[in-house]
Amino acid sequence: MNAAVLGQDFEGVVEALPTVFLIALLGYFSVLAGGSLWRFRVGLGLRKKAIRVLDIFPRCSLMLMSSRNLLVFQSLLCFLLQASILAIYFTQSGFGFDLRAFGIANPALRPVVLIISNYSVVIGSHCLARYVERKERVLLACTLLLTVGLVFFGGRGSVLGIYLGVAICYLVLRGRGISLFRIIALASLIVIFLLYLGLVRAGEYSLGEFFGILAALLLYGDTFSDLRDFAWVYSSWNHVFWAGKTYLAALMAFIPRVASQFRDTWGLGAATAATAGLDPQVHPGLRPGIFGEGFLNFGVLGVICVGLMFGLILRRIDIDVKHALAPPRPSMMKAIASTTQFGVALFLAITAGFSSLYILAGIYIFSWLCLRVASLVHSPGIQSSDAHSSVS
Repeated sequence: MNAAVLGQDFEGVVEALPTVFLIALLGYFSVLAGGSLWRFRVGLGLRKKAIRVLDIFPRCSLMLMSSRNLLVFQSLLCFLLQASILAIYFTQSGFGFDLRAFGIANPALRPVVLIISNYSVVIGSHCLARYVERKERVLLACTLLLTVGLVFFGGRGSVLGIYLGVAICYLVLRGRGISLFRIIALASLIVIFLLYLGLVRAGEYSLGEFFGILAALLLYGDTFSDLRDFAWVYSSWNHVFWAGKTYLAALMAFIPRVASQFRDTWGLGAATAATAGLDPQVHPGLRPGIFGEGFLNFGVLGVICVGLMFGLILRRIDIDVKHALAPPRPSMMKAIASTTQFGVALFLAITAGFSSLYILAGIYIFSWLCLRVASLVHSPGIQSSDAHSSVS
């Protein structure tokens, strides 16, 4: 089955797997070491400085969730944007569930699709977090509305992104009150849904056919293929380190690929696809896991640095989430706000989604402006000065 996926590259991938496995293993040991480093004190104030930097995103997320009206407004804006881009997709390609492929085939629309998708995930997950804590039904309706729209985008990670953080925080909150059977059942349902969505994206809707090939999709599809894909890239790689080119391309993510030859060549998706002999204008790229990009750029040193960074941030998230959900007043909103740091760590390790950080920053700035405008409109001081001016 893997030979059918990999074609003529199969033998090279199999030969590269032991090396790639050891690289990934080194990365995971580095993650464990990074988590332990959080407890290490050198008396230079580095911990406090790191906390201040890492707390920027949680504070901004709490600001976004501070207003129900702001979340409802942005949910409706997201849905309007979803409907607009889907109307273009359906008009040009017919009814379907793979807007992502349509965006890849139309470079001018690719950044638009990316922005709307990320915007919907951020707003949807924040609506859900506030609903879990405040039980405001309008926010649950907003979450479901955005989820339905994202199903047509074809990005399984986007749909999962709305619910995964809340689900994990809920499991932490309930602790021993949830049985292992329920956890396994929930995880199985999520995996099955994501695999079926991948089949729907390809234009196949039959449930009978889906369950008939479920095992093949699970074991040989592209849902859990990071190690295989890393080996695929490694087997075709010329062993010349990329020396940070994919990271530089990520920092330039505010420039669309269609407008930058460098980004079109060295964006992680394009670089991995081209290295494996695939067409980067059609194929979105291979996924070399958390440590693949660090190795391809800087070798073993890159793997260790990525692992230490990832471990440090994960340890901080672990502390923050457990503190937020501790009795007597557990707060799902504070817990979810803390998990935004995971996105930062992930996009630093795998820069294919680095543009999401710029989008997230844009959402926070837009939200702050909306709150400022609302406060000015409802400010008693402004009202009284307006009244004074009219009297004068």
